[in-house]
Amino acid sequence: MAKINILSEDVRNKIAAGEVIERPVSVVKELVENSIDAGADAITVIVENGGKDLIQVIDNGSGMDPDDAMLALESHATSKIRNLDDIVHISSLGFRGEALPSIASVSNFTLLTRSNNMDTAVRIDINSGKLKDVQKTSSNCGTTIWVRGLFKSLPARRKFLRSDHVELRHILKYFHYQALIYPSITFKLIADGKEKLNYIASDNRNQRMSDIFGSSFFSDDIIEVSGSSGEYSVTGYIFGLEERRDKLIDAQYAFINGRFINDKTVKHSIKSAYEPFILKTRIWMKGTTPPYILFIKVPPTQIDVNVSPTKSEVRFRENQKVHALIFETLSRALKRYEEEKFASARAKFLNPPSSSRPSSLERDIFVQNVEVPRYGEYKKEHANLFQDDLFRANETETPKAIPIVNQELSDNDDQQEIFDDMPNDAVSYKLLLQNEEEYINPWQLHNTYIFVQVEDGLVIIDQHAAHERILYEKLIHRSSGAPATRQKLLLPLVIDIPPYIASEIRELVDENWEIFEKIGFVLKKFSGDSIVIEEIPAELGDFQGGKVFIDILKQLETEMEASTDFRDSLAKSISCKAAIKANTKLSRKEMLTLINNLFACRVPYFCPHGRPLIVKMTLSDFEKKFKRLV
Repeated sequence: MAKINILSEDVRNKIAAGEVIERPVSVVKELVENSIDAGADAITVIVENGGKDLIQVIDNGSGMDPDDAMLALESHATSKIRNLDDIVHISSLGFRGEALPSIASVSNFTLLTRSNNMDTAVRIDINSGKLKDVQKTSSNCGTTIWVRGLFKSLPARRKFLRSDHVELRHILKYFHYQALIYPSITFKLIADGKEKLNYIASDNRNQRMSDIFGSSFFSDDIIEVSGSSGEYSVTGYIFGLEERRDKLIDAQYAFINGRFINDKTVKHSIKSAYEPFILKTRIWMKGTTPPYILFIKVPPTQIDVNVSPTKSEVRFRENQKVHALIFETLSRALKRYEEEKFASARAKFLNPPSSSRPSSLERDIFVQNVEVPRYGEYKKEHANLFQDDLFRANETETPKAIPIVNQELSDNDDQQEIFDDMPNDAVSYKLLLQNEEEYINPWQLHNTYIFVQVEDGLVIIDQHAAHERILYEKLIHRSSGAPATRQKLLLPLVIDIPPYIASEIRELVDENWEIFEKIGFVLKKFSGDSIVIEEIPAELGDFQGGKVFIDILKQLETEMEASTDFRDSLAKSISCKAAIKANTKLSRKEMLTLINNLFACRVPYFCPHGRPLIVKMTLSDFEKKFKRLV
């Protein structure tokens, strides 16, 4: 019997679908980009259950006549290229012929279209790749496509889709960046019968950016950038170095020739431009790059947009030229920004009575206006003193248990579970030492890490991660019924949720109002996307005029990507924003309280996201480093 088989057309189509269609947003992307290429200036998308049950795309583009409509559903059919030369001169958003037949092979697919030169429209119905019906009908000019029951014929694929909320969130994010790059098109999104987004067409991209990110976007700490080199150019906005609570942390968009691209070269050039400025002021401590929105133009002959079937990646023929242009453009802009901050700080320091106080960033730039050597240069210069493996465990040794342990709880198998029995205030635990006077004074390194001597060595604690763990466990217990500790605001705050997260998070808050109250918030609905806050959890000491609440909502949006348990996501979000930050000086009493509370936790060795928060070095580790032991 032959071992090599020719796959059937049905199987080939489903394999092709797997390359292009990963989830509902992939369908939305393919169909919306076809609408843009068809010249539409108004596009409406309707989805149900995160796009799993229905995706409908309506446009007023050029439409197709009956013959073209039938051909469009054949594999490798396209109107966007004619010959090999066209492949390296692509000016449209795509040409892959597999998109429509691939979508039709994994759904119940209906195409309704009418071209400008036709009096009647054509409707084509396809079920799981098989043609069911073709008929003439009436319709407006343009194209409407229905995609129902995505992957229902492939239950193994459908089970890998995430929750409706997560799938809808991907669609919303796609809408945001597509609306940014095409401000002249009206984009409307309706989900489960409710209008989520409605961006009205505008000739002004700045107006579209305000519609998405809020009217205060251009009054924020942003820097306009512009640079060119021959036919290459980069324009847009990057954020400055002021680390404020209401920043659009996830607004990192790079567009190349009208496409949203997730490209390593572009990301590396942006990060490299920021790096020396971040090192100088020790900000953005989590290692993330500040927000940016960049529009990059590259000659079509110098870019390959078909590296991946989904066109999410590109390949540059002059990779170094693109990297250098972005790096130099951003570096010049950040240098000007730094000089302006230095001048502002100088004026404020020289005229304190008549001017506002300098910000922490201005103070840092003014005081530390010196060049900081790169890490690589520092290591090379001090090679004889530098020990790269100082805190690296010996590979031949097995890690030893940290002696500071909550012994009553350490033997439990359910430490990693979300506990729902009793508040951790009531859990019995052992102190670090029996008598507080026996402590060797704890001390801080860079106001970030706490060093504590223990019986057989040294323990180092990340103060932010430790406090995050303490708060997380308290909040989990509250969501399970433990009484909340609240602080009442002197005046209720009205919080306007930024437009770009309001559409994604409004229903999530409405559905989980009770959990917010259990954890410690007293909220009331206002109008539109506004919420009134009357009381907040006691742990949120510095509420910053409500900006922390917006930051919690942003963090919550990220947490819900990985977990469907709302109380777990909310507890992680609040604890992350309420915990003691790096670069915060603590008194001896505060450090001791933090340590004792940490070891009252059920899981004292990891932050809520699983990152270790304690490092231990034994005396033998030190003796080996200093060659006392061989």
